[in-house]
Order: sequence, then structure tokens, then C-alpha cells
Amino acid sequence: MRTSVIPIFLLAICIPISAGFCLAQQPTPSPTSGNPKDQLCTVSGTVLSANTGEPLKKAHVVLYQGAEGDHPNAEPLTTTTDPAGHFSIDKIPAGSYELVVNRTNYLPSHYGQDRFDKPGATLSLAAGQKMMDLLFRLHRMAVITGRVLDEDGEPLREVSVVALVHTTVRGKPKIEPSGGGTTNDLGEYRIIDLTPGRYSILANLEAAHTDPEYSQRTQGYIPTYYPGTSESSRASTLEVKSGDEISSIDFVLAPKSAIRTFVVRGHVLNSIPVDTETSVFVMVFPRRNREAPFAVNERKQVQADKRTGEFEIQGLIPGEYIAAAFAAGDGKFYTATQNVDVSGSDIDGVSLVVTKGIDIPGRISFEGASAASAADVGVSLVLAEDESIWSFGGGQASVKADRSFVLKGVSDGTYSLNVSSKCRECYLKSAKANGIDLLEQGVQVASGAGPASIAIVYSSNSATLTGAVTNKDDLPAPGATVVLIPEAGSHQKPEQFKTSTTDQYGHFEIRGVPPGHYKAFAWEKIDAESYGDPVFLKPVENMAESFDIASNEQKSVQLKMIPATDSAN
Repeated sequence: MRTSVIPIFLLAICIPISAGFCLAQQPTPSPTSGNPKDQLCTVSGTVLSANTGEPLKKAHVVLYQGAEGDHPNAEPLTTTTDPAGHFSIDKIPAGSYELVVNRTNYLPSHYGQDRFDKPGATLSLAAGQKMMDLLFRLHRMAVITGRVLDEDGEPLREVSVVALVHTTVRGKPKIEPSGGGTTNDLGEYRIIDLTPGRYSILANLEAAHTDPEYSQRTQGYIPTYYPGTSESSRASTLEVKSGDEISSIDFVLAPKSAIRTFVVRGHVLNSIPVDTETSVFVMVFPRRNREAPFAVNERKQVQADKRTGEFEIQGLIPGEYIAAAFAAGDGKFYTATQNVDVSGSDIDGVSLVVTKGIDIPGRISFEGASAASAADVGVSLVLAEDESIWSFGGGQASVKADRSFVLKGVSDGTYSLNVSSKCRECYLKSAKANGIDLLEQGVQVASGAGPASIAIVYSSNSATLTGAVTNKDDLPAPGATVVLIPEAGSHQKPEQFKTSTTDQYGHFEIRGVPPGHYKAFAWEKIDAESYGDPVFLKPVENMAESFDIASNEQKSVQLKMIPATDSAN
């Protein structure tokens, strides 16, 4: 598809925005004098409850300088609404901003956001511009309450009750925690601050306890989904809307003796010098988030025997787990992991070997003036399939004045290499070791062996893409999410794709684009991980703009917004 230049007439169009946010008509800013005070801007408006229409007092209004972290150290401008829900911020320098309104018990609202599950728009202010009569409607968050009883009808205290939201990521269903509470002495719980969505509710007694010996001191109860099942596939889902207060979501937990559970046994070989009083912990937890997240199936944690390193973990229901040993030494955490599948029998002979890992040295070369002057440059490794929050095996290092670095304590695994700094134009151009392209192959460490040295090129000779997005009526689309998808075979991962959000005029800018061939998409609503799925992209490929972009090039494109297909909650 061809690249097109943005029509000049789009710069002056104003847009009405619906439901959660309203934008007053904006005249083109009048010419200002040379007086610096006349160059400053003003933003004012009103905050209402979307549920009742009443003004909201004490709403916190924050104006962050720059979009996408342009000025991470800039102090935001803030104010609070008065009893009539009014706010005003003045003496604002011209530029790009993010405007956010927060209030206790309500969902945050961003400028240009007409639905809670859509992005807001960048607020672009010209010199001397006054944006008056902005209107924000905040949606009240939902609450779920209930009781948890034992098999005799007596209240259970200190039971963790978790709300699990159902989402879709890359076309596949996903369940993840989105809030929770703990029962009191009456067995009552209250889960607050829930966003609209579909939820399963799980009650788990042991999840509320961090004492590794707790399971030996209590009878224990089976983690249970509402309305009364240990299987996530049979759990009921609750449709939660803004402002809902759903009560009587009650549980009766059954003792573990009612279901067959299994034991995992093994030993830890720890090569980390630790004090004899320091414990080595072993934990077993679900892996890969296939049906349910970490919080759903009960985790099990014990201390390995300090003399023999042996451990035994009881009470595991069938499932796929990771067994992990944790040891502390030299002020750091070290770990060893092994996959364990529990089905119809106990598991014996699990061996976890904890080592310090290896040190991987390297050197970075800077290409371009901005890269050469970049400060606080860091190099890090991230497990290529990091599906667990308990992965500690990666290394990180700061680049020294002589451009060298050392990644310390890298455990076995395959890693992605990242370079970070405050330079917005910079990107990781290449990384090699022994002639191997590490951006394609990853950094591999096996049996304590890895790259002898890594050579990195960090470049600021990137490109800049600007443009405008219009909706189906050919009007500017504020708050659209623009994503650059590199050509197939690129070493860029989905989390590294360049993104931006359009301002109130439908404009966007993306800096630091690595040279190459891209397709640019603009979505009204998009999950952050979905655009990495080729199957998800295929039906909308005809709405993308394809183009090549070279080093230090500036290019403009015009995009048509892909509308959201699902209805608002």
C-alpha cells in the first residue's frame, strides 16, 4: 500500500467525543505576543460521576508533561476539583501532555477516553491556547462481597478470596488476578476497586499465609471456585458492571481429605555459600498460565533440610508445576527450577542444583551523536519464555565509561538481550558473540557455559514517523493506538514494537524507529499483546499502510482507524 502525506486541512478539525469524556469546541489559538506569560496555556473543566451525574469533589487532576515518557523527570502539574467538580490548571507551557483524572472508588479517566477500556488521547497545546469546559465522567468501580464457611457452617478467617478477570490475549483466553480480599472473624470478605468485566471468584485458605509450616499446622481446605468447584473450567463467571455491588457470593470449603492429593519429594544441591542459619526454600507453583494464573492453584512452600537438602511438598492436586529452589548469598537471590507434572502418583527424585551462574562480559559501541551522549545505559537479559514471576536467572549491568559491561550470575536458559537508556532515538542495532547473531538466536547458557563476550552496537540513527488517523467518517480519531509492525523475520519482539496514541486532532509521532520495512495500524481499541499475533492481524491487513523507512528519515502517513468490534460495558 502506498504512503500518503497528511492533508493540511486535518489540522483544524475539532471532534466531539462521547460518554466518558467530552471535549468542548476549540477555536484556533489566537496569535500571542512575545510576552512569555502570553505563551502559557490553561486547561479547565468539570468532573462528574458517570453513574449519577453528580459533580465529584476531591477528584485529583494530573497533567503529565510529554507523551510516552518524553520528560520522565518533569514534575506534573496537579489540582483538585472543588465542591462543584470544577478544576483549572494554568501557566502551562505549550507542548504535548497526558491529562488524567483520579478519584477514590472510581476508574481513572484519561483525556480523550470515551470508554474505560480504550486509550486516551495525547493533549497537544499550542502557545497561549486555553482549553476550557472539558468534561470528565468517572465510572464507579465495582464491589463483590460474601462469606466463607467450613464444612460445619462455621466461619473461616484469613481465607484469601481472589477475583479473576477473563480476558483475551493474542486470540487466546487468559485468566489473571484483578483484586482480592481476606476474610475476617465472621468469614466475611470484600473485594473492591473492580473494573467492569467477566470474573471468576476463588477462595483459598493457604494463599493468605506465608508461613511455610502452616500446612503442617492446619487441616487445610481445597481451593474452591464459586459456586463450589475445584475445577476452573466449571466455575461460574460473574458479569460485573460499573458501580455494581454484588453480594452473597458465598463459599463452603471442603477439607482436603475429600480429594486425593499427591506429594513431590527431592533434594537441593546448593553451591552458594550461605550462613548455616539461612534457609533454602523450595516452592511448587503452576506453570504457563494455561487455564488459571499463579494465584488460582495453591502454591506450596517448604524449607529444605539444612543438612541433607531434602524436601517434601504435600497436598498437590493434579496439574503442571514448576519446582523452584531459592537461596540467598552475597546479598543476591539464586534459584534453580525444574518442571514437574503431577497426575496419578507421587513424584520422587526431583533434583534442584543452585549455582551462582556465570558472568558474561561485553562491550558496547555507540553509533550517532545521541547514542554517544546517552547516559545511564543499561544492558539486561530476560528469559525468552519468562512465564513465571519467580524467574531470577537473568543478568543486568550498567555500561562503564570505557563502554564495557559484565552480566553477572546468569543461570542456564535462553535469554533476550535488551539495552535501555533515556535516549528516545536510540535502538539496539546489533549484538553478536562468536559470530552468532544474538538478536536472532538469543543468549544461550547451558550447563554453566555461555558466550565468552558480547559485542553490541547501540544506534541513534533511527527514523521518525508522524501522521494522522481518521475514523470511518473521515474525521480525526483522537485516542487511537498506532502500532508499527516490522516485517516478518525481524528480531524485534512484540513488546519492542513502536506504539503511539493520537492527540485530540488525530495526530501522532513515533521516534526511534529502527530502519526497515513496516506496516502501520491504528486501532480504536487493542490489547497490548494482540498485535504480536499474525492470525489476529490477518483480517485487518488491508487497513494498514506499508512503507520502508531509512536511517534519519522523517516520514508521514495517513491511517484509517480499525473500529472496536465489541460493545461497551
